[in-house]
Amino acid sequence: MRVDSRQRLQYRIQSGVFLVLFVALLAVVAWITERYPFTIDMSANERNSLSQESARLVAGIEYPLEVTLFVSPVNDSKPLLEALFERYRLLQPNIEFQSLNPDLHPDLLRTHDIRYDGEVLLEYRGRSEKLSQVDEAAVSSAIQRLLRQGERWLVFLDGHGERSPYREANHDYSLLATKLASKGYSIESLNLTQTSSIPQNTNVLVLASPQVALLPGEIELLREHIDRGGNLLWLADPDQASEGLNLLAEHLTIEFLPGIIVDPNSQLMGLDRADFALVGEYPRHPVTQNLASLSLFPQAQAIEFYGEDSWQQQIFLRSDSRSWNETGELRGEIFNGDHDDESQGPLNIGLTLARSHENDDGEIYNQRVAIVGDADFLSNRYLGNGSNLDIGINLLNWLSHDDQLIAISPRPAPDTRLELSSEKQISIALFFLLLLPLGLVVSGLRIWLKRRKR
Repeated sequence: MRVDSRQRLQYRIQSGVFLVLFVALLAVVAWITERYPFTIDMSANERNSLSQESARLVAGIEYPLEVTLFVSPVNDSKPLLEALFERYRLLQPNIEFQSLNPDLHPDLLRTHDIRYDGEVLLEYRGRSEKLSQVDEAAVSSAIQRLLRQGERWLVFLDGHGERSPYREANHDYSLLATKLASKGYSIESLNLTQTSSIPQNTNVLVLASPQVALLPGEIELLREHIDRGGNLLWLADPDQASEGLNLLAEHLTIEFLPGIIVDPNSQLMGLDRADFALVGEYPRHPVTQNLASLSLFPQAQAIEFYGEDSWQQQIFLRSDSRSWNETGELRGEIFNGDHDDESQGPLNIGLTLARSHENDDGEIYNQRVAIVGDADFLSNRYLGNGSNLDIGINLLNWLSHDDQLIAISPRPAPDTRLELSSEKQISIALFFLLLLPLGLVVSGLRIWLKRRKR
């Protein structure tokens, strides 16, 4: 077939148009990938991407969050640190990230008191956080603190044998207080015998199982705190001083059932005692969302709400259907129903109360109260069991109206360490140190002999 000049020109035009369209397609694809990046993390537990909790946290960033990484080029951690913050930036356009060589910016080092190579500065709406040890958990916790609107004051009632946020005894709350302080809470104690009122800036008042009866005037201060719309966390052990607190319970339209919750499931879990209530299934509530592990409540008591229209009540902790409130002695064999005042489970261990309240400025806001029939589950001794810590932090976040910060606990990677038995270690050593070299030597000798015979 003979091709004339006209057909040749058409072929050239077609080739040119195809080339232009192909380049344009590549440009569009490049623009789309830059504008809408998409990655797939196939590592175990997706450790090369942010956890769902961190993703949910950064989704609540409404204003620019400036992240400055002061790291020198010779720092071996520089690529890992930059990759970590790039994951945050890809999930949230409001995050602005830059990496600076500290040797070239001495003025910024002095201004922000940067002392270490690899230190990170996060700035949000006039507030800042510095991190020396940088990982996802530390960064997400710092973002949590920055997202809080102002200070969050947790005031623990003191002076009646309550659990202390400062002491380190097994029954106290020093470990919980340390966790809360790392998340931006300010913690104080308050002795009502030394003051005539509860501070107005108290975000959550914590009443942790007083062992000595409160005075009538102190009970009246607590009732005034509730009446003016204050938030309250009441952790109530069965052995708390009930005198006076009955009036507070009546004010909240709740009552505590007699006895201690007995759960046969605790013995199935290997516990020697039956007075430990295990909770594995959680009612729907913001406090317990995304909880997947058991929580443990030693010597808890059941709670009932008998109010109607004054409060909106929700259960967030409930014992198993096999449990009951044992009112007799916990010795020998115990049975359900051998006393008239015993009730079959499931029993309410934790409930929340909420209602609309109008402050002095005429603004309507949501008042929140939480009552848990156990104070031990947040103590230093039991805080590390199952989801106890998550429940405590989530509960205080809910009471502080920081619902978007609930359940932010980045997951660890499960495969960062290689655990090998001694037999496997010996097998690997024999293979690489003996069998593999010996095989290479034998293979080389065979090749040498075969070539020699030719």
